[in-house]
Amino acid sequence: MRKLILALSIIILSGSQSAIAQSKPAETKASMLKTLRSRIVEEMIKDGKSKEKAEKFGDCLSKDLGAKLTLEELKMFHKLNTAKGAPSKELVQKAEKMGLKKKLQYVGKDCERILE
Repeated sequence: MRKLILALSIIILSGSQSAIAQSKPAETKASMLKTLRSRIVEEMIKDGKSKEKAEKFGDCLSKDLGAKLTLEELKMFHKLNTAKGAPSKELVQKAEKMGLKKKLQYVGKDCERILE
């Protein structure tokens, strides 16, 4: 479970989010998930995970995000992760009203076994 939390923290708190925040924000669910998957894999490899495990985890987590979050929720997730510095209180409140924090608690539970 710690590894899953670490992986999600990397995604959420990573200081270098240029892969997610490209010049044009992703507009479709598929393109957002693809970008997110690439970022997850890249960060996990940098942190010493094997390419195989990183890719399997990235596939699993992006599939789970796609299944559990709507396009609007993914866009909010994207905004929270690409905010310069800490996200604004208004943005955080919008995310909370959407129930994003609660949904993210259950994302990737089945992916945890990949990191063992």
